[in-house]
Amino acid sequence: MASAVYGDFARAYLTEVAAAARRMFTRGSEAVELLQRASAGGMQIRAFGNGGSSAIVRSVLLQLPFHTGQPMSDSMMSTATMAYGAHRQDYRTLFAQSLAQDIDEVGLVVTASVSGRSTNVVEAVRFCQDNRVPVLALVGGDGTQMEPVDGMVWATGTTDQQVSEDAMLTALALTATALGPRAESLPTSQERHLRALASVDTALLAGFLYETTEAVTEAIRSRRCTYVLCPDGGPLALAGEHFAHNLSWDAPLGVEGVQPPLIMRDPSLADMSAMFNDHPDPAYGVRHQLSSASPKDVVFLLTYDSANRTTREAISAAAAAGTRLFLLHRDGPAQSTDTQCSFTLPKTDHFAQAALAQSIAHLVCRTTRAALARTPFTTAAVMSSHDLMAQDLAPLRELSDIPQTP
Repeated sequence: MASAVYGDFARAYLTEVAAAARRMFTRGSEAVELLQRASAGGMQIRAFGNGGSSAIVRSVLLQLPFHTGQPMSDSMMSTATMAYGAHRQDYRTLFAQSLAQDIDEVGLVVTASVSGRSTNVVEAVRFCQDNRVPVLALVGGDGTQMEPVDGMVWATGTTDQQVSEDAMLTALALTATALGPRAESLPTSQERHLRALASVDTALLAGFLYETTEAVTEAIRSRRCTYVLCPDGGPLALAGEHFAHNLSWDAPLGVEGVQPPLIMRDPSLADMSAMFNDHPDPAYGVRHQLSSASPKDVVFLLTYDSANRTTREAISAAAAAGTRLFLLHRDGPAQSTDTQCSFTLPKTDHFAQAALAQSIAHLVCRTTRAALARTPFTTAAVMSSHDLMAQDLAPLRELSDIPQTP
């Protein structure tokens, strides 16, 4: 029964993501023009967002060197810099102040905020307006909650947090692929991605959601670790960062009796640079992390190709530790056994795959939250797909529904 409900939920959710993406695509050429103008002029492109939005905006900047040949622009700031600055100045002005020193060299600022009212994003946008720097602002709803900008307020047309985030990442990823001398037309890449969304096998996905939900819920309740790893790096790793953030903060937030879960994620910059310096083998890092796993820990492995050597070594390490492994991939063979479960994504390029993976991650987080919220008196009850569609993870976030005073 739960599996069938999850299938209906996945179908409804992905339909909403496709609809929101289509709405955003109508203004895709405007976004391409903004990015082209800034990159062609050799100007910096900076990006800001809170929570999962930070991973989304950094994803588009990660793409630019591959499509335009321009150096990667600075996006956000290191966690060390952010914490240090937030302790010594008002966090609401931290993004704006990080722009102040070299604002004359900035040709575009990209922001993402589903509410459109996050004070630090609003302050950064106002600072850009005062200095005549164009802004590409992605927001939820109809976009009227944000003041007009020199550039573009790009609205998703929905206030659902996760649907909006998926549409934002999709729109940004495909917009960036339209840059550069050998880029295909934006309508072509957009239609291909919409076909990929429509071709997701929701019957198979339902089973994957059921298995992951039960495993993660049990891991959280029994204080076992959940690993979210993407040894391939790239935009898929940023989708993995977003997934780990949702599992750590959003899924259990406010659920009575649930402690913050134990989430292990990809190595930090300090860890990664040390590993590559001392051990040039790309598989070393994930093997090292999984050497600490215990039986019945949960491992999510996000990868482009399940047959590449690094992924195969990660699978072996997860199996050796006796973990429950969930593989999300596009190419290579499925890896389904009693302790392994995989889901194959439709064929897309590396950057668009991150958007599909993020949607699957959001589905897992919403079903996990619903499962965590069950009480001993409602364990037998199964939520409807309508209930799951209505259970946006965002309402508990202060910035989602409380207007902020300037």
